Amino acid sequence: MVVAPRGKSRYTDRDVIHITSKTFRCQIALFAALFPIMAAAQEPAASAPLSPAAEAFFRRFQHTRLFGSMSLNWRNVGPKEPGFETQIQDQLHLADLYIGLEAPALEKVPFVLEFHMPTAQQGRVELNQMYVEYNRVRRMKFTGGKFLVPFGRYNELYRGDQFLAVTRPLLYASPDSLDLVVRPNSPRPPISSGYADVGVRVSWYPVVVHPLVPVEITGFVVNGIGEAKNRIRTFPNPQNLGIPGPSTNGVQPDFGHVNNNLADNNNAKTGGGRIVFALGDLRLPFPVPEQAADLNGVLLGFSGMGGQYDLEGQLNYHMLGADWSMEYQGIGLSGEVMYSNNHFLAPLHVSSAAAGTLVTPIQQTRHNEHIYGYFVQAVFPIMRKPPAGERVTGVLVFTLLYRRGPLLDFLLNYNDGTNTFESLVAYREGAPYVTRHIDKFPAGVHWKFSSRFAD
Repeated sequence: MVVAPRGKSRYTDRDVIHITSKTFRCQIALFAALFPIMAAAQEPAASAPLSPAAEAFFRRFQHTRLFGSMSLNWRNVGPKEPGFETQIQDQLHLADLYIGLEAPALEKVPFVLEFHMPTAQQGRVELNQMYVEYNRVRRMKFTGGKFLVPFGRYNELYRGDQFLAVTRPLLYASPDSLDLVVRPNSPRPPISSGYADVGVRVSWYPVVVHPLVPVEITGFVVNGIGEAKNRIRTFPNPQNLGIPGPSTNGVQPDFGHVNNNLADNNNAKTGGGRIVFALGDLRLPFPVPEQAADLNGVLLGFSGMGGQYDLEGQLNYHMLGADWSMEYQGIGLSGEVMYSNNHFLAPLHVSSAAAGTLVTPIQQTRHNEHIYGYFVQAVFPIMRKPPAGERVTGVLVFTLLYRRGPLLDFLLNYNDGTNTFESLVAYREGAPYVTRHIDKFPAGVHWKFSSRFAD
């Protein structure tokens, strides 16, 4: 019996029982009607056939490739008595963090998306590459978007799993790693490893096999290297209609491409190109990760690029490079020579005043500096089949980098009335031109445990 709630009820107990039994009979009838449908739902449903175009579309994404790398380093580096640099010893360092994917957007039209987590930015995720390649024309490749600029050897061998040594040569020293330590008037790399930019690229791969016929001819147009300090000279938008002038501490090229720009900072574009000659196995499309396989052959490449880099379009940079590689059964000798010429602005230092005083109001003076150098690297197998892992390889590198330019004064904690600069360099009128250099001689052992892990 169903008990009615307190208060006056519209139905008697008998009415409630009658309604309940009637409802039960309705439920039985509804269940009987739906049973065939429910039973059919338990069986595997026969999927409707896809059209050939749809099948081809989904089949392409079966070939999606995920990739990434990271490098965990321990280093005992730094001066025992700190001078210009901060004393760094027993440092555990996580660098070269990349993750990305490659998938076919259309047949013979791959799409690449890659993100970078820079150590200098505390691992903040940044877009490193995003481009589309068009490979439907035989022996040609067209690229558009943000891609690695094809310049030299180590700009495209940028991930930790692609080169053998812990650090890169000085020509490509990265701000994300301790590849070099600089002081005022010290040389900086003409271009640091992994420089990616927005633009277009066209590559041609001739079919003729001859020592005098290149295996690759590439031309590109990109936005170009920007200012090292253009974070405070922001891209114009409706919320910021004015562009401030040069900062007190001057204007220099963003060698380390710390500003991961997706837009140009001026009207000018940077043009460049690369031409590669190769014989033997090294005719493979560059870049080939170091020690990916035992290759036999010779490679010789020439690269060049240049353009304007400041917002006002008055400062230029140009760089040229030649790289080579010779490999035979795991034994390799490679190297590169590079020359860079660029302008920069430095604040004028008062000659007759005490140290640490700039001309007021601040006057920027335009100068020119030359950066050039080379590296030579030897690679040889120590154990081709070690007890654990795949291979043990020895690496010897010698790298040398020069700077020829005006002598700059080093100022600490300078206040221009608005901002305080922890450090800046200034030009004292009549300062001589000087030549400074840095050399580095890395030696190491590369132990490859597997195709995805090495030390």
